[in-house]
Amino acid sequence: GDKPLSETLEIACAQLYTFLQECELVSLDFPSRWVALVNQDFIEQKSFMCSQMLDASRLLEVFRKRALYGGTGLKRASVNAEQCLKEWLWAETYPQGSISINLTLAGILLAIFRHVAAFAPSVTDRAMMRKAMQDSGRWVSYGTGCLRYHLEHQPGQRVALHEYLDESEHAMLGIIGSAEFLEPLIIISGGGLEKDQVKAGRVAVSKLIKLMMREYFERLDYAGLGGRSERSRLPHVIERIQVA
Repeated sequence: GDKPLSETLEIACAQLYTFLQECELVSLDFPSRWVALVNQDFIEQKSFMCSQMLDASRLLEVFRKRALYGGTGLKRASVNAEQCLKEWLWAETYPQGSISINLTLAGILLAIFRHVAAFAPSVTDRAMMRKAMQDSGRWVSYGTGCLRYHLEHQPGQRVALHEYLDESEHAMLGIIGSAEFLEPLIIISGGGLEKDQVKAGRVAVSKLIKLMMREYFERLDYAGLGGRSERSRLPHVIERIQVA
């Protein structure tokens, strides 16, 4: 079984799980916003969206219970992340929102879950993250396939979707750049707050962020929205990340 974590690591875990709950709440709200607007004849689509709501509800419950179980309680909500998630949630069309929630946000979460599964301080946390990866992996697969299908049947939408990403991509930086996410992840990745641990944590997290970006552009390329990495402002910002 697990030994109790140090107070430093437990507080970091509670903060990270608080942040992840915010992401899952919006992941839950997105399909619930659109499911009633889908024609009844598209029963498979509606059923899948309902399964997404169940996925997000389950993860929300697990993250909440884990944050409370450690005894330090829920921590600080991220104003930056919530504002950015709100922009994505209220995208004007389903294809736009699907890129942001099913492809981008789920891709960010998949990378976080994979990272924490490798660095987590307890057997329980690692097991939770491995199971969470399966859920977010389905979302990413659907989001990528949804965009690919949309562009195959409406290739003229490429221009509009590029313009949507020009306006909304900055939200990705607001989410992964929020202190309520970065600080606990650095502590968890390094194993504590000693100088060497913080430095190791920063190196690991900077690698994670660069990997998130690479996977994001690769998924868009695969789905038919090529040339995004040249057009986007994100790579120029990410290149400036310092780890020392």
